[in-house]
Amino acid sequence: MKIAVPTRHRRLLILCACSAAVHLAVLDLLAAHDRGPAAAPGSATAGLSVRLTPLPAAPGGTPAPPPAPSTAAAPASPAPHPQPQPVASPPSSPASPAQAAQPAAATPAQPTTVTASATASAPSQPAAPLMQMPGRYRVRFPAPVLLTYDMTRQGAGGVPVAAGTAQLAWRTDGARYQLDVDGAPGRLHSEGAGNDAGIAPRRASEEAGGVTLVTEFDGDGHRVLFRAAGTEAPDNVGIQDRASLLMQLAGIGLADADQLTDTIEVVVAGARDLRVARFQVVGREDVATATGVVAAWHLAERAPPGQERLDVWLAPQRGWLPVQIRVDDGVTGVTQTLRAIAAAPDLPAAPAP
Repeated sequence: MKIAVPTRHRRLLILCACSAAVHLAVLDLLAAHDRGPAAAPGSATAGLSVRLTPLPAAPGGTPAPPPAPSTAAAPASPAPHPQPQPVASPPSSPASPAQAAQPAAATPAQPTTVTASATASAPSQPAAPLMQMPGRYRVRFPAPVLLTYDMTRQGAGGVPVAAGTAQLAWRTDGARYQLDVDGAPGRLHSEGAGNDAGIAPRRASEEAGGVTLVTEFDGDGHRVLFRAAGTEAPDNVGIQDRASLLMQLAGIGLADADQLTDTIEVVVAGARDLRVARFQVVGREDVATATGVVAAWHLAERAPPGQERLDVWLAPQRGWLPVQIRVDDGVTGVTQTLRAIAAAPDLPAAPAP
């Protein structure tokens, strides 16, 4: 038994089928969007389609209307992958005053001028010395002079007792020098020349127990030879012997008084070894001399206990010469104070090469 379906009913059924197919396609697209990129061709969802089969012709030979074109959307193209977004840095904490004062890291500033000495190739340097010169100072050779002193000796807690006279004879032609000291530091001799670090000794000697102890400075070999001990040590920039030290300190003040601040350090070669002599700039003091009261700068050596200590008073009004010298070994102190200033004898002519 066949049930006849009116033509308008058939049309309604076709429209319902098409609507259902469209809804299914939309739902599938929404599901694919939630899952991410669409499946590759050949997958189940990509091949989803709705096929409508035409109904048989209605009685009476009226052909069924053609099915409505399918509105199913084509498979969606893969959704682009989301690009990573930069993560905002948390606000930095306020910089401390010290950090704020520090400049940002950068290449060192280039000098605005270049001197000829800076561009010249440096000579090869010797091996690192035993002691490095603590500092370099500007030095000016003092003028030739002969200083005579009154000398006193004082024991621990005792009263100063007159101990004769002392002398310091500084002879120089501006390039070479000879220096003789006979007084509180002992009987010392030094000779040499000058260089960019000031006085440059070549040979020094001192008398001890009737024996002359010789120290030689080999500038070319960058070494110091202690003849009495049969040993040697590396040379140092600005090195002095015990006698030339006195005039080197005077030359530092003569070249630039502003250098006499805090501590002055000089490497000193004795008869058997090297040491770093450190002088504290005590300050300005008035020294009573036979030539009158003289304003001077007091430099006190910071020597360890048990080691001989040297104090020097340099007078700007006297060409920064040492108007007073004191040596204290912890038991006895010997002081020499200026008595007279005179012209120094001429420097002997240099020996023929």
